[in-house]
Amino acid sequence: MEKENWINEIIDSTDQIVKVLPNDGLYAKIQSQMNLQNPVETKWVWLAAASMLLLVSINIKVVFNELKSEKKNQEKALVASITDSYSF
Repeated sequence: MEKENWINEIIDSTDQIVKVLPNDGLYAKIQSQMNLQNPVETKWVWLAAASMLLLVSINIKVVFNELKSEKKNQEKALVASITDSYSF
């Protein structure tokens, strides 16, 4: 019973909350501040995009070289195993 009273007191306390309205010019003030901020220059955006493209290209090249190297190693191992089995 005490727990229910405590819960009801907390719920009833929200009835006393008064809604606060913002200042009339607040929205305009925020908008003007946002318009004053300088956006990122286009050259920096292109530089970042080119850097990311270069990084992705290098990663792809490394992966393909690794796959090619692994395939060559498998071929060498196969040739070596065949050669060892037919040696006299």
